[in-house]
Amino acid sequence: MGKVVLLSIVTASISFTITETKIFQPFREWIGNKSVLMGELFSCGYCLGYWIAFALVAAYRPRLFQSLWLLDYFLTALVIAWLSAFQWSIMCWLMSKIGK
Repeated sequence: MGKVVLLSIVTASISFTITETKIFQPFREWIGNKSVLMGELFSCGYCLGYWIAFALVAAYRPRLFQSLWLLDYFLTALVIAWLSAFQWSIMCWLMSKIGK
């Protein structure tokens, strides 16, 4: 479970950095001009968090449920993305409180 919590923190950090920071704004605008779907994906921390979670599960292979391996990885990625969504929303709320 510890690995899942850590991966959720990483997922939230990556998705927040890509979707909310000024340094990635030119990238978000560029990708949005190339593809509406990809522009939406890279502008939504909740949406992007799922894809990041799936990539991190593929790389680190944490397992929560000890069931059929593919189902286990899929469900674990969903849990990581769900946890990271809470963390991402807290980071957004904190940034709005300090005016950034």
